[in-house]
Amino acid sequence: MSSFTYLKSAIKQQGCTLQQVAEACGVTKGYLSQLLNAKIKSPSAQKLETIHRFLGLEFPRRQKTVGVIFGKFYPLHTGHIYLIQRAGSQVDELHVILNYDDQSDLMLFEDSAMSQQPTLSDRLRWLLQTFKYRKNIRIHAFNEQGMEPYPHGWDVWSRGVKGFMDEKGIEADFIYSSEKQDLEHYREHLGIETVIIDPDRSFMSISGQQIRQDPFSYWDYIPTEVKPFFVRTVALIGGESSGKSTMVNKLANIFNTTSAWEYGRDYVFTHLGGDEMALQYSDYDKIALGQAQFIDFAVKYANKVTFIDTDFVTSQAFCKKYHGREHPFVQAMIDEYRFDLVILLNNNTPWVADGLRILGAPTDRDAFQQLLEGLLHVNQIPYVRVDVADYDQRFLQCITLVKELLGEH
Repeated sequence: MSSFTYLKSAIKQQGCTLQQVAEACGVTKGYLSQLLNAKIKSPSAQKLETIHRFLGLEFPRRQKTVGVIFGKFYPLHTGHIYLIQRAGSQVDELHVILNYDDQSDLMLFEDSAMSQQPTLSDRLRWLLQTFKYRKNIRIHAFNEQGMEPYPHGWDVWSRGVKGFMDEKGIEADFIYSSEKQDLEHYREHLGIETVIIDPDRSFMSISGQQIRQDPFSYWDYIPTEVKPFFVRTVALIGGESSGKSTMVNKLANIFNTTSAWEYGRDYVFTHLGGDEMALQYSDYDKIALGQAQFIDFAVKYANKVTFIDTDFVTSQAFCKKYHGREHPFVQAMIDEYRFDLVILLNNNTPWVADGLRILGAPTDRDAFQQLLEGLLHVNQIPYVRVDVADYDQRFLQCITLVKELLGEH
């Protein structure tokens, strides 16, 4: 007997034809006929509700199923994403609970290859950005401070989690995990049925520890939102006509990655008519902000490393050279943006006039180089100086420095 026999009876009692009901409910006659004869395994809830409403019947709603996932997501990786996507497809509502503890998280960072420490907000953003189109997924953060670190302390942790879930109104039917060793602990301490997904990592063989220790070997498992925390940044700096821009272009090509061009040059063309004579002190904050945007974009889409044409110290050096004083906003950017490797190219290559350069005299070039190095020292910025004048040897020396930074030989 069809589970929708009562719909057939209601249609007959109202004296309607299948065609009339189908047209009124926005479905085809064929679909309605298959539905009534139990030929459709997973009928649309929306269509069913419309049919019930037309016939004046109460729509029998099934109880909502709720799932929950716990994790530190330090960092979020594609194995986590696979688990969450699978779980989200099996329940009506999935709650992803990010566990955090400032002290233990700091220890994880200090024992990692991350270039910067992610904040709690960063980790929440990873999850929110990744699952922003999954409307049945909810993201939460649970503070584990004072609790014995995993895999110990299940009693204290479970009591804390129960209180947190009660506070959030989460009544979970299932816990989803990929850790077989946690199965009995979840059942014993939380009393919730636990579903293990891909415990042997047959589909997605990756762990957070593997990525923290050796991110470049597992680069393809790191989501775009997370990669900036592992990207290495290399700044090429120097005076006018020292070959910075050409070197950045060559290095970005050879390492198949992104680069951030010198925003100041673009600014001169777009705002000053292509002549630095119109440059004034009030322009430097705008130049620094534009340079920061270029850098952020390059880092976000980099392939392990990105190359920066001219850093904020160089901008500060030009500001001091032309205007006799430093700019506080530029200094703030120097303090905020620290690069993994700073390569200072010596001003011993031929000077080429391009319409924007005015420090062509040897004395001017030497003076600017000394000013630049002085600011690097004042700001306690380590750097490697490349003195060889031959362009090809410079290129090879820079490649070696970058490979050393990436741990390549």
